[in-house]
Amino acid sequence: MPGASAKNISRVLSLSASPDGFLLEAHPKLRPVDSFNDGVFVAGMAQGPKDIPDTVAQAKAAAAGAMALMGKGKISIEPYYSVVDEEKCAGCQVCISVCPYNAITLNERGVSEVNPAICKGCGTCTSTCPSGAIASQHYTDGQIAAMITEYLSSIE
Repeated sequence: MPGASAKNISRVLSLSASPDGFLLEAHPKLRPVDSFNDGVFVAGMAQGPKDIPDTVAQAKAAAAGAMALMGKGKISIEPYYSVVDEEKCAGCQVCISVCPYNAITLNERGVSEVNPAICKGCGTCTSTCPSGAIASQHYTDGQIAAMITEYLSSIE
């Protein structure tokens, strides 16, 4: 059984959990100690029942991952994140409630603001914004429509 604090940690850090309550890694073979949140690592019993050698190996991998991030000095972010058109934003906060990464806050002007370092560009906020104030950078409605039109013209 997962520890009593696993559910709380999952909620606070916005980590994915398996149906049995253990924390999930990004990919079991390619990224076994990385979470979907950059800079957060999952190792040992937090991930599931393990023996001591596996736990130690995962702890070393997580420490190496953290050390690699700290050694960079600067963190580069992906260019795919959502942006808010402040003129259209009504401050309804629907985007804040649906963002799985807690990347959106309400600023002092009462409009939503996206933190590009946290946003993963999933588009959840874009699709739920009732006023259409949020757009996924590099995936605007016009760009997607152009891709669909191009695709459809190529299959005729």
